[in-house]
Amino acid sequence: MTSFADLPVGSVDVLPSRAAASWPDRAALRTSSSTVTFAELDRAVSRLAFGLRQRLGGDGLTVVVAALPGTHFPTAFYAIVRSGNVAAPVTPDMPADAFADFLAVTRARAVVLGRAMYERVRSVLPDSLELVLLLDAPAEPGVLTCAELSTGGSLLVEPRDRDERAPAAILSGLVTHEALKVRAAAVNLTADAVILTTTPSYDPVTLSAALMTGATQVLSRHDDLPAYRPPTHVLTEAGLTAA
Repeated sequence: MTSFADLPVGSVDVLPSRAAASWPDRAALRTSSSTVTFAELDRAVSRLAFGLRQRLGGDGLTVVVAALPGTHFPTAFYAIVRSGNVAAPVTPDMPADAFADFLAVTRARAVVLGRAMYERVRSVLPDSLELVLLLDAPAEPGVLTCAELSTGGSLLVEPRDRDERAPAAILSGLVTHEALKVRAAAVNLTADAVILTTTPSYDPVTLSAALMTGATQVLSRHDDLPAYRPPTHVLTEAGLTAA
């Protein structure tokens, strides 16, 4: 459990690095088909952050990210923030016209999307975008994927690299690095906690809370959870028990 008195110092994207140092081999994320340790998550964040910094710079540009439950979103969210930009998560089933409005209101300069969503909203993507990045296989030649952008190097951020009062994300409004950490600490997780995520989008506050305490997140899509199959079965099949 993390108290407000011992919040991690600096930008919120230091959380994956702290978790990797404290619990390198512990499962950070589990799906029905894969497991990602805290060390693996931090390495993936650093590599994608390096590519994003090379393409966008690190001046606080808005980068919209949308992903179904899985291992892509945590990597993309923290990589955007570690690159020095502002992550704006949206639900992956957002209608195309609403998505276009969101891009305009937030003045987004880049988007990170799953292929299915990209195909659905590509007609409303503005020319002002500097980068369209796919979380998975490319939808067409010339459209980069996260894997392709993660081959150039690693961006390691020290805790004091950025002002804690600078924006980190757009949730229900602009949220600073400090505010996101405070919200995460208020979740009051313990290291033996297990978080079962079945919603169509992620809560960055809960994600940060898990990284603060070393809790494991089990990620399941709605179609992986039939009505007759309670969440405890999902945890058991993942090799976990609820705290």
